[in-house]
Amino acid sequence: MSYPCMRAMVTNVTTIRPDQTVGEALAIFKDRSIRNVPVVDKDGKFVGLFGLQQVLFNLLPKAATIEDGVENLSFVIGAAPGIAKRLRKIEPVMVGDIMNKEPHFADCETSTIEALRLMAKHGSPVVITDSKTGNFKGIIS
Repeated sequence: MSYPCMRAMVTNVTTIRPDQTVGEALAIFKDRSIRNVPVVDKDGKFVGLFGLQQVLFNLLPKAATIEDGVENLSFVIGAAPGIAKRLRKIEPVMVGDIMNKEPHFADCETSTIEALRLMAKHGSPVVITDSKTGNFKGIIS
């Protein structure tokens, strides 16, 4: 017997829109003590996932984020002013511009064990959507 995601997911989840700024998202993260938030359009359709990973990716030097780039940044000393400057620079950026547009997600009817496999393989959370509408329904984390 399969236990579908819709019976295990959390449905009271904070979401944001793609036209909200990174600064607004960070305020929500701080206020709600969260690290990731589903991004939904005005009709409730799931369009991406935004989290601290996207923020950190945009704070690091490009040489550290490209494939085969710098693997160890321990030589960097006094980087705090540069990071603070980059953070101020990305705060007005729209979430939709830097969100993860291809996160792993599952349908409401997907078995919970499959959602757990996705989470083990790709990280948390697994977003649950309605396969017919694409609307956001909840998360498993």
